[in-house]
Amino acid sequence: MHVVTMSSKGQIVIPNEVRRKHRLDKGTDLLLQEAGDILILRKKKDIDKALRSEFYPLLKASEKSLGELWDNPEDDVWNEA
Repeated sequence: MHVVTMSSKGQIVIPNEVRRKHRLDKGTDLLLQEAGDILILRKKKDIDKALRSEFYPLLKASEKSLGELWDNPEDDVWNEA
């Protein structure tokens, strides 16, 4: 655990050993997550990867279900006017 101090501009310095360990370079996008009184910093690319892998099965199932609805021949009756 590391203690960091916030500047008057709201900036903090992430200790060098933490930056090296987690490969945080200049320009690395971080997300600040709030959970009640807890603040969590996470790499944006890690969150993106986790969300894609976690929600990929749901996305595929949704696409399949919607495809079946859109390809329903019973809907063609509306085109015959």
